[in-house]
Amino acid sequence: LFVTCGVRKLLTNIGDAPSEMTLERLFVEIDTNNDGKIHIQEFFNGADKVLSGAPARIVLVVGGPGSGKGILCTQLAEKCGIVHLSSGDLLRDEVALDTPLGRECAEIMKRGALVSSAVITALVRRRTRAFPRRRLLLDGFPRSLENAHDFLELCGKPELALHLECDDTVLMERIIKRSRENDEGAAKRTDDNIDTAIQRLRTFHKYHKPTMDWLRDQHVPIVNLDCSGTPENVWNQLLAIGRLMRPAAQLSNNGANDSPMFPK
Repeated sequence: LFVTCGVRKLLTNIGDAPSEMTLERLFVEIDTNNDGKIHIQEFFNGADKVLSGAPARIVLVVGGPGSGKGILCTQLAEKCGIVHLSSGDLLRDEVALDTPLGRECAEIMKRGALVSSAVITALVRRRTRAFPRRRLLLDGFPRSLENAHDFLELCGKPELALHLECDDTVLMERIIKRSRENDEGAAKRTDDNIDTAIQRLRTFHKYHKPTMDWLRDQHVPIVNLDCSGTPENVWNQLLAIGRLMRPAAQLSNNGANDSPMFPK
């Protein structure tokens, strides 16, 4: 009973509401060594088997704050049928729900710091389970080397990484512009201000190189995109790659019904 209640509380804190039957099945899957204790890896392995299947392929979208990750992902989702998940949106949604986890995240985000790897990985894992066998764009994750290691262990090796490169000056100008536009009536993000933007950039640079090195060590293909121009310019870069790779993609396609990674 104690263990079942603990699992229920953990799932509730990240937004899941399992039935009694699901909890019973989950407990059987989790306690694989029958020692009456739940280890974090046992929990995630059991959760995968009971709650849903893992997605087939995940594409990471890496870039600094204001680099245009969300805009690019929205275009890919609309035009290529790929599912877009934003780690930042997952956190903001949790804050909006005013869960205990959300309140903890809100304080961390206001400081421009990173939410713990365990929390963000749990949120990402929960959401990806809703799209089994789909290609997913994961925007803004991993944000640290710890995130990367947790991701590899719990979700597997990513298929590809889109890397949006941009000068810090341009990033700051975009964040300040977005903050001013939000002041005129749009919903304002708590992290869209100069002080927090500077801290977010510092945090980004602290973890960016180790994360990119990790992607290379894992032999994850990296597509570098210059995002200093307009969103249309970034999109045209992807179009050019799509045109270049289309013949090879057609040859390697074995007839599976899949969404294209690059736009045509």
